[in-house]
Amino acid sequence: MNPRDEELMERYIYQVIRHLPRDQRSEVGLELQELIGDMLEESDSMEEVLTKLGNPAEFAKKYQDTAHHLIGPEYYDTYLWFLKIVLICTLIPVLAVGVIDGVTEAAASSGSDAVGTGFRIVGYIFANVAGSCIISCMGAFGGVTAVFAVMERQKIKFDLRNEKKWSVNDLGDNFTSRKNIWTPEYLAPVPHKKAIISRGDTIVGIVFIVIFCVLLIFAPHFFSAIFRDNGVITTIPVFNLEHWNIILPVFAVNLVIGLADEVVRLVAGCYCRLVMISSIVTGILQMIISVIILKVFPFWNPDFAVEVKLHLSEQMKGAFKLFENWDGNMVSNGLLAFIFIITFLEIGTTVYKTIRYGTVSGSGDGMTSK
Repeated sequence: MNPRDEELMERYIYQVIRHLPRDQRSEVGLELQELIGDMLEESDSMEEVLTKLGNPAEFAKKYQDTAHHLIGPEYYDTYLWFLKIVLICTLIPVLAVGVIDGVTEAAASSGSDAVGTGFRIVGYIFANVAGSCIISCMGAFGGVTAVFAVMERQKIKFDLRNEKKWSVNDLGDNFTSRKNIWTPEYLAPVPHKKAIISRGDTIVGIVFIVIFCVLLIFAPHFFSAIFRDNGVITTIPVFNLEHWNIILPVFAVNLVIGLADEVVRLVAGCYCRLVMISSIVTGILQMIISVIILKVFPFWNPDFAVEVKLHLSEQMKGAFKLFENWDGNMVSNGLLAFIFIITFLEIGTTVYKTIRYGTVSGSGDGMTSK
């Protein structure tokens, strides 16, 4: 077997096993090596062998559950993994905020009755937190399922190069449409190790976005300075909650754009043209929306510094020096500078790795190359 045949075989095997669960990939890879080797002895070329085997994605279905799914086999493993992460990241902050709110309200209204306080906390959790958990988890489940269902129905692919354009050379006595005929020419190269985007690289971004979004929707008051005076708990929000109904939808759109970019990276699996375009487009959109949120909307609580000073005890008056120069516009400028720097670094890294190590279309799925 010459080097060209070995490369084609390796590329074909890679494209088959990347659609399979990790515990099957090694065994199936060895079986395919043996099968292709045997077929090659009875064929004229590797191209003929691989053409007989057919499209790797279709061939992989021999090892998969072929039952009909809302989310097909090609996306199912990724869908389940992604759904678990989103549900966990949605449930934890809702529970945490609900318990904190329950403790706060019960403590403020119960005095020294410990038993009564405990019953009030449990009652608050069952009355409010349970409903919020169910609603938020159903929303997360529906959103993630809808995204992957659309990808399945629209047959969004990340592993095949552009189809060959039709030409008059395709005409002949036995002419048939070649649009759906797979040949080894469609095999994408095995990605470079440095081009692979592992799932661990996306999990941090996904966790941060989901948790932050849940907190902004269900508990914007969580971002507050908290004081307790004579058993009374007072919260001073950092954000301008009076205009939150206007700010929140725009903020949520900004976070969803970032989540969409993470989904593209997760499904593509490696740096490629699609990931690069997604990074550039989402980065620019997020910077524009950030400017609108921080510079156009009244994002910060204008009375934050004054209210904090009023609630500081005499022993803590010196701490007010941290707030006496509080300026929402200055804070916005600092945050925007940070956002711009991080965004440009992310875009630059993506563009560099795509040009240096990436391919035209993604096909990593967390695999490693030689």
